[in-house]
Amino acid sequence: MTTDCACAHVAGQVLKVCSIVFVHGLRGHPKGTWTAAAPAAAAAPASNGSDNTTKKPRGLKSLFKRRTAAPLSTTVDQVQGPSTCPPSSSPSQATVFWPEEYLAADISQACVWTYGYNADVIGGLFQANNNNSISQHGRDLSVRLEREVDNEKPIAFVVHSLGGIILKDAIRRSEMVRNRTKLVIFLGTPHRGSTYAGWGQIASNLARLALQDSNKRLLETLEVNNEVLDNIHEEFKTIASEGTLKIHTFQESRGITGMKGLNEKVVDDFSSKLDLPRALETVESIDANHMQMARYSSRDDEGYRAISGVLKAFVRQELAVPLASDAMFIVPFARDDLFVGREDIIARISERRVAASLHPRVALVGLGGVGKSQIAIEYAYRLQETEPHVFVVWIHASSPTRFRQGYRDIAHRLSLPGREDPKVDALQIVYAWLSDKRNGRWLMILDNVDDDAVFFGSDQDGISTSAVEANHAADNGRPLESFLPQTAHGLILVTSRNTIAATNLVGRPSGLVEVEPMGEKDALQLLQTRVPFGDVSRAEAKALVHKLECIPLAITHAGSYIQTRALTTTIASYLDLFRESEANQVHLLSKNELKDIRRDHSIRHAVIVTWQISFQHIQATKPQAANLFALMSMFDKQGIPRWLLQGTTCQLDFDDALATLLGFSFVRMETGEQALAMHRLVQLSMRQWLEAKSELSKWVKESILALHSALPSEDYETWEQCRVLLPHLKEILSHRTEDKEDLRKQAGSADSARWYLSRGGEYTAAEGFSRSSLDIREKALGREHPATLTSVNNLGWVLERQGKYDKAEAMHRRALEGSEKALGREHPYTLTSVNNLGLVLERQGKYEEAEALQRRALKGYEKSLGREHSDTLTCASNLGSVLERQGEYDEAEAMHRRALEGSEKALGREHPDTLTSVNNLGWVLERQGKYEEAEAMHRRALEGSEQALGREHPYTLTSVNNLGSVLERQGKYDKAEALQRRALQGREKALGREHPDTLTSVNNLGSVLERQGKYEEAEALQRRALQGREKALGREHPATLTSTSNHGSVLGRQGKYDEAEALHRRALQGREKALGRQHPDTLTSVSQLGLVLERQGKYEEAETLDRRALQGREKALGRQHPDTLTSVSQLGLVLERQGKYEEADALHPRDLKDSKEALD
Repeated sequence: MTTDCACAHVAGQVLKVCSIVFVHGLRGHPKGTWTAAAPAAAAAPASNGSDNTTKKPRGLKSLFKRRTAAPLSTTVDQVQGPSTCPPSSSPSQATVFWPEEYLAADISQACVWTYGYNADVIGGLFQANNNNSISQHGRDLSVRLEREVDNEKPIAFVVHSLGGIILKDAIRRSEMVRNRTKLVIFLGTPHRGSTYAGWGQIASNLARLALQDSNKRLLETLEVNNEVLDNIHEEFKTIASEGTLKIHTFQESRGITGMKGLNEKVVDDFSSKLDLPRALETVESIDANHMQMARYSSRDDEGYRAISGVLKAFVRQELAVPLASDAMFIVPFARDDLFVGREDIIARISERRVAASLHPRVALVGLGGVGKSQIAIEYAYRLQETEPHVFVVWIHASSPTRFRQGYRDIAHRLSLPGREDPKVDALQIVYAWLSDKRNGRWLMILDNVDDDAVFFGSDQDGISTSAVEANHAADNGRPLESFLPQTAHGLILVTSRNTIAATNLVGRPSGLVEVEPMGEKDALQLLQTRVPFGDVSRAEAKALVHKLECIPLAITHAGSYIQTRALTTTIASYLDLFRESEANQVHLLSKNELKDIRRDHSIRHAVIVTWQISFQHIQATKPQAANLFALMSMFDKQGIPRWLLQGTTCQLDFDDALATLLGFSFVRMETGEQALAMHRLVQLSMRQWLEAKSELSKWVKESILALHSALPSEDYETWEQCRVLLPHLKEILSHRTEDKEDLRKQAGSADSARWYLSRGGEYTAAEGFSRSSLDIREKALGREHPATLTSVNNLGWVLERQGKYDKAEAMHRRALEGSEKALGREHPYTLTSVNNLGLVLERQGKYEEAEALQRRALKGYEKSLGREHSDTLTCASNLGSVLERQGEYDEAEAMHRRALEGSEKALGREHPDTLTSVNNLGWVLERQGKYEEAEAMHRRALEGSEQALGREHPYTLTSVNNLGSVLERQGKYDKAEALQRRALQGREKALGREHPDTLTSVNNLGSVLERQGKYEEAEALQRRALQGREKALGREHPATLTSTSNHGSVLGRQGKYDEAEALHRRALQGREKALGRQHPDTLTSVSQLGLVLERQGKYEEAETLDRRALQGREKALGRQHPDTLTSVSQLGLVLERQGKYEEADALHPRDLKDSKEALD
């Protein structure tokens, strides 16, 4: 006896978690018992699997599922060798050996075995002591299982007839087999005799069936030992009663026909069950006789589904292992049972998949309506049938928002770790999962990839960004295309109307599959599935499909129209109606906005003509459905929430109207049936039809109102709802209207989008919405209207966040001047402009003017709104920031503490505005040398921002940067470096390489590297920071002077003293001018210049500078501040260099004392 088992090397590298062993019955065969004749359509010849064979393999044999199915005879020879295959009685007949062909693929986590033994010799089989007895076969089976099957993994048995008795005997004999057996499926096994049929009758029935002989003499010569059989039954029943294994009993429901004496069941219902309690044994019947209950030719056979279902449940539930056959199938559309044709295109997809073995990508390209998406759906379902272990997912790819949502859905469906964590990027974790070949093969369908900028431009949604702008924006972040894995185990199938977009995504023209209109034969067949017709109507049908240009979508809709009016409308009358309105429709489709959808002058846009005929019918018969369709056409074509459309309409009326649209295939349900979608051409057609009926303005108004009403309040807890509405808001803003109320709502909606995108750190997209709001209000209300000035103010804020300070300042000055004139100096809106102008001036280093504005704003807010109002607290925090910039740390700290306490009380500890106050307080504490308290604040701010805003939000990155800074101050350089690198990478991606905040991270990373002696990299970073700030902020900006000083410092560390001295002198002069002689930053430049002079031996000037730095720091920072102590040490060193030892020695005790006090 030999065995081929090597289960760990099965195709696909699937880990085996259990074994499934098949045991045949009397005169059975390890293959033939489980083999059925294939359906008539089977092409490959194979063995017929008859039990009437004289040569059988013995022992355990393993079955494997290969990548490509072969004729069964060849397949078995490859696995088991020629001797294991029973001889064919009909070589031309195809057969199905279902344990191998179906089960091994459906449960690839199991190693499937068949067990063969000599069951031909009936004599002695039912006796106690015989070489061919059941007991002997039971002993043999237990020995083979112990020796040849992996002795650690659980076993499930599928046993037919007498094989069940042999297994029971093996289980009672072997403790190892007993312990490993977790499931037994009995198929027609006789467990016990009955008053109706004792053991002798049962044995006789089995023998007659096996020998195909009804001779009564057989009964007379057959010897049966009832005691042995009863003992096996009782002992096994005792074992089963312990509840350590599951029993599933299948009974035959039919008798054997055509054989005298076997008109009834071979094994009656009483004998075929153990009669255990229901919790221990499940009993059901299979609609087959004793022989056929083990033979299945299709996965759809009731018996196969029942048996495989039990085994699948065992693997899933008992072993807690997901099945390869359970691979997720995420396609939001049902399969079209009436799909016809397109076999050549589906074949070409498969050919491209094989040809591009490294990272296959295929694109279906063609005019809208030719059926690209329908072909993709059909291909997905066919792949599921032939390769059920392949993971299939459908993603709408018409915009970055839809693509990101698709990846988030995948993360949730796969329960990927971190999916609920706002700090984790769903794109990255799904990309990593798909890239890992251990997760198996997959198919991703990207539908409607019509815009090249979606994957190769900016990954932020904005307002009509040009291709050049989008590509420039993508340079600042990672394009979405980079999240599409290039792997051999995954296929990406794209549908697109844009050849360029499709070519870019698949990588080469050879990956494109052109989808043309159908041929005449397939088009007629498609129409026939919707509207059955005979030879009499064939000419009209042929004329109709040609008029419809054989476009599948047009044919489907025409068929739906005819069906709904079957009593009055025929193919001929529909054709007449079509022809009669052609002139009018050509005139309608000549509008400029429809030029992009024209295929050719001779085509006449038959698809749209057909749609509009159906629109008229719906309006006449179902006006409520027509109204719903009109409203839908105003929004984005995909992901339209039901609740946005339903409004106050009752559920019953809404469902009735929707059912009509679904029936005409104008709209379709998306995943979960909570959102709707329509084809772009259908949408354009509907809008043109409404315009022709002078109803377009009405539905523009309705859609503006619906969306404006649906927008949630401006609170960070409603962000997800805002994101769902964002694509529809963009569409609404593209509608033209002259109605002032509609314009007001459009502007307000644009402001809501600006708020949402700004809070999410998507400033480029937010700017687009801000400009839209401003343009609308200037047009509707005038430049000086308070609402217009609000839009001016909001645009200035977004520009400031992008580092566009000059433009932002201009906007805020305009808003302030206008508000003062229109509302007065003390109005809250005016004070908001005062506050915002102060912010942008602070960012430009104009601290004195900024302070004056913030004090004015704070005083005004306290008077008009009260000390505890959120706007008052924000202003207090802003004043604290500008005071900190000027070195007025005590007052700055007081302001930040006031803002923090008020925010915690009014908004809660975790609100983003509260966390901003936490961050600001931490920063001013660090500037005062209170590092431990500052670190605690920055950690709190970082943890809260990550949870509330996500890891990549600009506010979160500010907290990362600040925590890194305070850790550097404490000498925790490794941790500080890691944080600064994270902040830099995040800001480069979110804000761009040249944004002032990004340059701050460049500067700070350079500083911590200098502290660690990594001078070359530090110097490169400081040069980049200095050059960037000079360009973005100017040579005299305080931040630029900080980079000047830091660059000088790292040069001095490397002994480049002349360059370092020049930079420090520039920094000192600039800071004295911009900040004053006593500012802490100015004193830092004094100290650093003194240090580089000391290293050059210029001791007198160095001493003068060090004394100035020490005196200034004692006054500004206090005697125990770390910077003050640095000045003490530095002055002592320069005094020693000059031989002034007594004076130097006098400084050392103070240095030690103050250092100890600072540490205490």
